[in-house]
This record gives sequence, structure tokens and C-alpha cells, in this order.
Amino acid sequence: MFYEIRTEHARPRRGAELARYLDETVVPLHRELGMAVVGSFTVAGDEDAVVWIRRFDDDADRERTLDAVHRDPRCAALAGTVAALTGEPASTVRLVPTAGSPLR
Repeated sequence: MFYEIRTEHARPRRGAELARYLDETVVPLHRELGMAVVGSFTVAGDEDAVVWIRRFDDDADRERTLDAVHRDPRCAALAGTVAALTGEPASTVRLVPTAGSPLR
């Protein structure tokens, strides 16, 4: 199992709008299509950054889930809105829980 922390960078002063769109539209669609989205967050001190955390069982689960999301016709419509709200590509960091982590 591993987690991905995905940081979206909104255009200046559009962070709240991006956070709302992710919470109300993007994340629910991802969950509907089988992705485990652990949570979404704003970043203290950076009003234009929004972070969401996704969990996958393994690389095959990640590929399967992302394929389902990207093949869904609703995803293309969402991508256009996200692109209009963001100012730069998202960054993603993979985290693997340690043996003692309660998130295993």
C-alpha cells in the first residue's frame, strides 16, 4: 500500500475556488470510479495551494484506478475546468508507510 500526496497550484487568488471545485466535483468522481481519496486540504500560508491524498493498494491498483478515471468521459470536462483554475502542473509525491505507521 502507498499514498500519493498531490499538490495543485491555483492561479493567483483562485485557491478557494479550486479547493471547492475539487471537493464538490473532482474528488467525488474519483471516489465513484474506485479511487481511495483519503482527504483534501488547503495549505496554511499558501492560499493558492490545494493538496489531496490518494491511497492505492499497489502499482496495479493505481494503474487500474487512474485508467478508469481517465477513460470516463466526465473526466475530460473536469480537466478543462481544473486547467483553467491552475497555474502550473500538479506535483505528486509517493509515500510508503513505515512498519510502525498506523496508516498501513
